[in-house]
Amino acid sequence: MNKRLIFLQLVLVLVGVVIAMLLYDKSAVLAALYGGAIALANSQLLVWRVAKAGRIAATNPQRSTYMLYFGAVQRFVFVLVALAVGMGVFKLIPPPMLWTFGIAQIAYFFTERDVLKNQE
Repeated sequence: MNKRLIFLQLVLVLVGVVIAMLLYDKSAVLAALYGGAIALANSQLLVWRVAKAGRIAATNPQRSTYMLYFGAVQRFVFVLVALAVGMGVFKLIPPPMLWTFGIAQIAYFFTERDVLKNQE
C-alpha cells in the first residue's frame, strides 16, 4: 500500500500544481508543491509509525497502541506547523497550498478502499 499511496499522491499533487498554474501565477505553483510535500511527508510519517507499531505489537500491544496515538498527534502537529511556516515564513499563497494538500490526502480514501476490497 505504501508505494501505491505515494504514487497516487504524487499524481494528485501534479493535478493540484496544474490547477494552481491555470488559476494563479508561478508563485502558486510553489505553494501547491509545498502543500503536496506536506501531504507526502505526512504519509511517510504514518507508514513509518504503523510499521514500527506493528513490530512492537508482537511483544507489547499496549505500547504499540500508544505509539499509534502518539503518531496521530505527531502528524497533526507536523501538518499545522508546516502549513503555518508555509503561510507565515515563506509567504506562500494559502488556497493552492491547502487545496493541493487536501487533494493529495484524498489518496488515502482510494488506497484504503482498494485494500478493504481485496480483503473481502
